[in-house]
This record gives sequence, structure tokens and C-alpha cells, in this order.
Amino acid sequence: MNLSDPADAGKLAAVVAAAVAVVVFAPLVLVTGTGATIGAYYAAGPFGLTAVGLLAVVAAVVFLSVGQPHTDALTLSGVGAVVALGVVLTAVAWVLTLDSTVLFGFPVEYAWIENHRWAVLGGAIVLTAVSGLQARTVL
Repeated sequence: MNLSDPADAGKLAAVVAAAVAVVVFAPLVLVTGTGATIGAYYAAGPFGLTAVGLLAVVAAVVFLSVGQPHTDALTLSGVGAVVALGVVLTAVAWVLTLDSTVLFGFPVEYAWIENHRWAVLGGAIVLTAVSGLQARTVL
């Protein structure tokens, strides 16, 4: 993989974006029997955690489009960087407005979810950094 090639860097950014989406939506698969609590967890904040995951999926599609025929790598790299910035800003808004009663309202076997917010935020920051590097390869 040649990271100085915009298409290869776009593939790396798409993998990071897909990983962020997997981390965001993992509790939906792993946490059972807490319907109201998991619903409140994903609905917390002005946009909710679902918006973070959906924006990450959009970023993955945009970055996979870089280097494809009939696409402009410069435009798609810029769009991808903006979407990645939207992912991190939405994640920050969600982390800052997540109610502690929702966060600590899960049963003890799901105590790992207390650290889930930091994994989401860390992934969003990494995605933004990789998207910036990907955009830099086009310039």
C-alpha cells in the first residue's frame, strides 16, 4: 500500500471510518435486555450516537470513491475531510451531553460501556487525522 497515492490513502481512511462505525454500533449487538437504557444511550445529546455512526459510514463511502473512474479525487478528499470533522464534532457533542444516569444505568455485566464513549471519541479523532493526511496526499 502506497500512502502517497490518494486512492490507497482513501482506502485506509475508509477502513478507519468503518472501524469507527463498528465501534459505535457494537453495543446494539452486545448489550441485551436493556431496551430503554440502550435507547436513551443512543438518543443522548443533540444529535445522538446514531448520527456519529451514520456519518462514519458516509465517510467510508466517500473515501472508497477516491480514485474511482469519473470521480474527482480532490473534491472527494475535501468532502471526506469535512464529513470526518462532522464525525468528531458530533462525537464530542454526544460525549459532553451524555447523562451520567444513562451511562451508569446499565447492569454490571455491561460495565465496559462506561469506556465506550472514549473509544468512540478516540476513533473519531483518528478518523479526522487520517482524513487530513489523505487530503494532504491529493494536494
